Amino acid sequence: MDAQGNNITYLKDIFNPKKNSFGFIRLFLAALVIFAHSYPLGGFNRDEALGNTQDYGSFAVDGFFILSGFLITRSYMTSGSILGFLWNRFLRIFPGFWGCLIVTILFFAPIIYWIDHGSLHGYFNIQTNNPLDYFKVNFLLDVKQYGIANLLQKNPYPVIFNASLWTLIYELKCYFFIGCLGGLGILHRQKKIVLYLFILLWLVSVIDIVIQGFASKIFPLFSDVYMLRLTMYFLSGSVCFLFMENIVVSKKLFLFAISLIAISINNNFYFYPLIAPLAIPYILFVLAFKMPFTNFDKYGDFSYGLYIYSYPIQQMLSFFGLNKTGFIIYLMLSLLTTIIPSILSYYLIEKTFLKFKIKRITVT
Repeated sequence: MDAQGNNITYLKDIFNPKKNSFGFIRLFLAALVIFAHSYPLGGFNRDEALGNTQDYGSFAVDGFFILSGFLITRSYMTSGSILGFLWNRFLRIFPGFWGCLIVTILFFAPIIYWIDHGSLHGYFNIQTNNPLDYFKVNFLLDVKQYGIANLLQKNPYPVIFNASLWTLIYELKCYFFIGCLGGLGILHRQKKIVLYLFILLWLVSVIDIVIQGFASKIFPLFSDVYMLRLTMYFLSGSVCFLFMENIVVSKKLFLFAISLIAISINNNFYFYPLIAPLAIPYILFVLAFKMPFTNFDKYGDFSYGLYIYSYPIQQMLSFFGLNKTGFIIYLMLSLLTTIIPSILSYYLIEKTFLKFKIKRITVT
């Protein structure tokens, strides 16, 4: 209640860790990535796709990092130790990732190799982009080999089997960053520092757009522009969790934030880098706790699988010429066929390993 006696609702008032629409939002963002990738991978208006439609993919990735910042910060705050926190994060990201690498080199790539060569002879012995190297080189999440056995040469977007995996190493680095902040006691006792860090990264990112190279001069780590951008979005989610009791939830503010994003998108995303880090987190978390899709993921969270398997599935569809059926059919086929490995990944790999999560441990 404010000074005039009006009731004020804060984000903390609507926050419910067990009743929310995070599952629906994550699946929507994963589907948005598939939509964005459908243009270049299917060969539809490729030049245009590398512009605006790719921005929708970036929007989805930004959204993932915002949600992750919120949930991972909460995960640390409810963990008994840094060790327990990092172990749980390892279980969430690595087994599913390794499973995807194995499925790619033992299922997707061999099918294409067989059709191209008439047999699997020499598949594991090829010198350039060896299948086993694909697993070994990418094993620690930092993807450096994207091709396998020189396949997919005739695809509209050739050679690359799974470009979606590039974001996962940044996710892991953000996990470590939160672990460091938590270990230093900042998350519990000095949470304003997280807010100041977010504001600093936001300002640096805005200046870097105007003065290219500014960020890398301030801090060499930011010569990687994705490190700056994704860490900023991740911290925006962290700030929303840490300051839930200070974030006012109102219909007017929500519509204002929506309007700002709509204007930026309508102007070719021109103002997006300035507005999005402030407006999108607000929009996502209001939706997460206001939308009615609270049981959407009661059978499982398939968003991770949808994200990591969609790219090779779409490449396979294009290899077999199904992109020639038109954009809508190609998009629908991409969504429907990716659901299958997503469900299998969740039940056979992700859910199995998540049983080993540590809820709370004490380190002496």
